[in-house]
Amino acid sequence: MIGEEVVAYVLSNFGSIAEIKSAFTHFGQVKTNYPDWDDADTGIPTPIPMHYTFFDDAGNSVVLEPVNQGAFKIYESIGVMTNSPEYPWHLDNLRNYVQLTNHNLGQQQLNSQLNIKQIESGSGLLGLPGDYTAPSRFIRSTFLSNFLAPFKREQGICQLYNVFKAVTLPKGIEHVNAQSEKCDYTGYWSGYDLTQRTFYVQPEDCPTLTQFTLEKNIDSKITKAISHELLTK
Repeated sequence: MIGEEVVAYVLSNFGSIAEIKSAFTHFGQVKTNYPDWDDADTGIPTPIPMHYTFFDDAGNSVVLEPVNQGAFKIYESIGVMTNSPEYPWHLDNLRNYVQLTNHNLGQQQLNSQLNIKQIESGSGLLGLPGDYTAPSRFIRSTFLSNFLAPFKREQGICQLYNVFKAVTLPKGIEHVNAQSEKCDYTGYWSGYDLTQRTFYVQPEDCPTLTQFTLEKNIDSKITKAISHELLTK
């Protein structure tokens, strides 16, 4: 199968992570260009490396990476995924950040004459990488998502969005090279409420979320436009 078919195929054919794992031991991905991506003029040529993660309503998740000459490597997910390197590399890289915590460190008394006090607040996350490379986004997403305060189910989408804001890439800050006008950026954000079967999309040119609920009795194709208008009320 080709990369842009994977998500639609999984959502149309499987009802659990166990089913996905079983099926994708027999599948591979063919390298091919994606005309829609090329037309978007991001400056990144196709085929692009595709990495996939899926969750089911029982709380299970999986990561699929077609890195074995097109064959999929299948990994247990910790709830976070970014692009290359391969998933085990990202998990191992977490060991470089064991010092990160969600509480202030306060001060450190090095000797009788030297007491180093933190500057304002947030010292527990000193060393959290702030760039937009895939390894740094993985670290940022992992710690921020796990440090969230407890929240109610109906607050889930907002909390998910809050974490993603820290890793979405604004247009203009990652040019292909010093001479190019083309740049990579986050074209849209999407979140899915598994319990309510509700999908949310926010394009890069507008903070408004478009909501679409998948009713159980849907038996035909439905198209809904994504809003690009700022809601003021």
